[in-house]
Amino acid sequence: MHQPKISVISPVYNAAEYVSACVESCLSQTLRDIELIFVDDGSKDDSLAVLNKLALVDGRLRVFSRENAGASAARNFGLSQANGEFVFFIDSDDYIPEQTALERLYKAATANGVKIAGGSMCIDRDGKVDFDSMHGRELDSFPDERVIDYKDYQYDYDFTRYIYSLEMIRENHLAFPSLCQFEDPVFFVHAMLASERFATIPDAVYAYRYGHQHLVWSDDMIRDRVEGITQLLTVSSQLGYAKLHRYLTQQLSDEMLGAFLQNTGSDVALREMCRANGFVDGCLLQQVDSGMPSEFVIEAVRRMAFAYQRQERMKHTLIGRFLVACKHAFKRLLGR
Repeated sequence: MHQPKISVISPVYNAAEYVSACVESCLSQTLRDIELIFVDDGSKDDSLAVLNKLALVDGRLRVFSRENAGASAARNFGLSQANGEFVFFIDSDDYIPEQTALERLYKAATANGVKIAGGSMCIDRDGKVDFDSMHGRELDSFPDERVIDYKDYQYDYDFTRYIYSLEMIRENHLAFPSLCQFEDPVFFVHAMLASERFATIPDAVYAYRYGHQHLVWSDDMIRDRVEGITQLLTVSSQLGYAKLHRYLTQQLSDEMLGAFLQNTGSDVALREMCRANGFVDGCLLQQVDSGMPSEFVIEAVRRMAFAYQRQERMKHTLIGRFLVACKHAFKRLLGR
């Protein structure tokens, strides 16, 4: 069987509005020796019909349809079907911005004898492409061509701007964990640890559409995101990867703040908030920033503790006793 240079894998769920542009950006690559594996994950819109129509035009597109099981399961299925020397992951609402992207990544990987090669990311906001970055330009882009040791990089986001050796993935039994959130950083970090080194190019190889997603945090999403982060906090602590540990802690303290505080009525959110804090190694954080406290408290826990203390103090004031009396009276009224 012929082995393509790159297998492009994409999970598809209700992406009919964007999936054509995604597929076309892949098929228009100057690297022609590729295969596309698009896995429809039980879409309820016309995504599958759109994909099947596109597959009639170009045989390099292989379309699969499965019952909805989430992006991790779809990507893992795609990996099981892949034949390429390398794999490249793309979400069906995103696209490859430059036609030479896959060719440049492939040449960077093979010329340097590495298992992973990556490029820069750009952000598409309602059709306007910017290179302003979402996490810091020094993290979302590479300034030049070089080979980097992952122990010096220690980042966990943006797994879609890399190609990965399929042989490396299979030899190390790498797969996306069964999480509905944060599954890709877990895969990415373990892939980087298996590879140890990776090549970079400055080219924009991935365009991330931002602004059309509407995320409402459920208990399952909070639980899975915390699980993924704590898994990597454990790994970074064991390896002494202080920079990675700090990135993960910032995600818990900053990015997850809204999710935690919007769900303070949920026992799951409160439990996960406190559980996550127990995985933070303050002494390791001090290796990156000496001003960090050895007993680090994530922002959501700090705010909840402050609110609880204020509530306890309020109970002993005249207005506090009045509010408590009103609360009990209101409950009795509802009971009637």
